Amino acid sequence: MIQQYKKKNVISSETKREDINSEQKWAIGIIDGDGHIGLEWTNKEKTKYVPVLKVTLHRYNARAVYRLKKIFKIGKITYSGDTITYRVRGKRLWHSVLIPLFGKFHLRSMKYEAVLIIKKALYMEQVGNATPNNILKLQQSLDRKTDHISPIWRNGTDLKDILDLDWLAGFIEAEGSFYILNNGQHGFAIGQAYDQHIIIGIHRLFKIKSALKNRNNYMMLDTKNTETLHLIADAINKRLLGVKSFEFSLWLRTLRKKK
Repeated sequence: MIQQYKKKNVISSETKREDINSEQKWAIGIIDGDGHIGLEWTNKEKTKYVPVLKVTLHRYNARAVYRLKKIFKIGKITYSGDTITYRVRGKRLWHSVLIPLFGKFHLRSMKYEAVLIIKKALYMEQVGNATPNNILKLQQSLDRKTDHISPIWRNGTDLKDILDLDWLAGFIEAEGSFYILNNGQHGFAIGQAYDQHIIIGIHRLFKIKSALKNRNNYMMLDTKNTETLHLIADAINKRLLGVKSFEFSLWLRTLRKKK
């Protein structure tokens, strides 16, 4: 009986650890999709700075934002008009929580480069070289016009591992759309302006037949193929943690009736 009890405890502990990892991967996906990582001045003279992480969504998806805060156990939430923002500001919090997290679960977007710049700023702070001019140069290097691709795309990692399903669910939570047309036809769409390689990767992962659309430097994946929709649905089912989980369940229920 004692051995059985210990074995159950081990299994329970491992399951809990897997659940935590899954939630953290989902959180990384949301940050890749709708997050902002940067350096902000804290005074008018622009002599003091703070690293910041922000995720802003429409307030109807407040559930996702509160889930982020629950996962990270730090930060603040604010409302403004129709939006809700999760924000983490502070060098200590970046040192103790965010940098280790981003080291464990790599960002797939150009925000990976933003984290490296934050680390440079914090290192400058440690060696006494965080002058306003140096911080300004780091801010300028965060210019979104330069699309730095995360090295996870270049080191031979399998596409299925890059687009981990928990991460993908988070990214879809931020950027994806499950829709039903007036004629009852189902569809899925997702797009990006800067990190177009992610959209291309999703297109390849699910072997989507419909061509990608690129308009005004915005890459869009849009498919209505029933077989493909079922593949995507099976991949992320029970992985969405925000309000899209509810939208998705309604969408999926009617999609399955078409079989």
